[in-house]
Amino acid sequence: MSRWPHAFFAAAGLYILIGTNWGLYMSVTHDFTTSPAHAHLNLLGFVSLSIMGAYYALLGRDTPAWMVKANFVLSNLGVVTMITFLTAIFTGAAPAPVAGPVVALGGVMVILGFAIFFAAVVRGLVMAGAPARAPGAFAPA
Repeated sequence: MSRWPHAFFAAAGLYILIGTNWGLYMSVTHDFTTSPAHAHLNLLGFVSLSIMGAYYALLGRDTPAWMVKANFVLSNLGVVTMITFLTAIFTGAAPAPVAGPVVALGGVMVILGFAIFFAAVVRGLVMAGAPARAPGAFAPA
């Protein structure tokens, strides 16, 4: 089996460790200023990369390596870029007119990662062919 599913899960694990500690910090300090960035990290970093890793481990084993690598790199670069600059905006460390375009660039990378993932899933569906039917099963016309 490819090591790529492990890479997706390792990144997801890192993001959820950061995200849960971040959430704990916000809870203890009662400062929820950065909660939108925290939520994006948990959703895009942990949930999405976990789903992608599970797909590549279970169903996407025949996905070309370049697609998996591009999916991994774009998704991770996008998450890190987006979350870093969202946090900078919410904390006032960077003005929105300066950091906003960088957030958008991170968003584009995330979307491109999702597009590659979608292409990998559709490719897998097409390569798998039509589902088999039981003998004598009704076949719609």
